[in-house]
Amino acid sequence: MSAVDYSIAGWVRRVPSLQWARDDAARAATPDALPEVLLASRPLAEVHRLDLALFEVFEEAALRVSGALVRRAPTPEALAFSAQQTLDEARHHEQFRARHLLARAAAGLPAHGGTAAILIPPLQRFLDHCYEVADAGSFVEALALMNLVLEGMAFPLYAYEQRYWAPVDPALAALVKGAFADETRHCAFGARTVRELLASDPERRARVTKLAREARSAMAEVFRYYVARFVGLFDAVARRHRELFAGAELAPGRLIADTPYEEQVRMIHHSIDTEHARLLAKAGLT
Repeated sequence: MSAVDYSIAGWVRRVPSLQWARDDAARAATPDALPEVLLASRPLAEVHRLDLALFEVFEEAALRVSGALVRRAPTPEALAFSAQQTLDEARHHEQFRARHLLARAAAGLPAHGGTAAILIPPLQRFLDHCYEVADAGSFVEALALMNLVLEGMAFPLYAYEQRYWAPVDPALAALVKGAFADETRHCAFGARTVRELLASDPERRARVTKLAREARSAMAEVFRYYVARFVGLFDAVARRHRELFAGAELAPGRLIADTPYEEQVRMIHHSIDTEHARLLAKAGLT
C-alpha cells in the first residue's frame, strides 16, 4: 500500500492552491445574487431553503467533530489530517450558511431558526453520539462515526444535488461541487487513517466494526427520511417547472423528468449503499 501524504504542505499544494483556487474562480464568474426564478416561485424557494438548511446542519456537525479530533489525534499524521479537515469543514459551513441566510433574507424570514425544522430526532441523537465519543477522546471511533458513516453515507448525494441545482442556482451547485471534492477526500483519507490505526489491534478493530455497523443502521433511518422527503419535493418542483429542469440529470445520462419518483429513490439508496460498503471495506471494517 503506497504512502499517503498527510502533510500540511501537501494539502496546501493540492487543495487551497489548486482546488480552492479553481472553485473560487468558478464562483467569481457566477452571480451571487439569488436567481429570479427563486424569487418568483415559492415552492422552489422553499425547497431551496430546506436543502441549504440541511447542508448547514451537516457541515456544522462535521466542523464540531473534526475540531474535537484535532485535540485527540494520536499521531502527527492524524493531527495534520484532522487540522486540514477542520479548516475544510469551517469553509463549507461558512459558505452554505451565507447562502442560506441570503435565501432567508430574500423571503423576509429571520436569520435564525432555519435549521431547527430540518434536524429530526434520529439525526440529533446520532450527532449527539458523535460529539460524546469525540469529547471522550476516542479518536478512531469518532473518526469512524463522522468520516465513514455520516460523511460516507452523505457524500454520494452531493453529485445528485449538484446536478439538480445547476439549472436553478449555479452558485449553490458550485458550492456543492467544491464540498463534494473535499468530502470525497475526507472519506478516503479517513478510511486510510482508520485502517492504519487499527492494523495491529484486531480486538479494537472488531469493536469499531461493530460501532460502524450500528451507526450505519441508525443513519439508514435518517437517510430514508431525508431521501423520501427531499426527492419527493425535488421531483414535485421539477415537474412544476418542467422547462427549467428539462435537462437536469438524476445520474449521468438519466434525466429526472424521465425517472419516476420511486425509481429515483431506489437509485439514490443504491448509490449510498454501494459507495458506503466500498468505503468500509477500504477502512478494513467488514
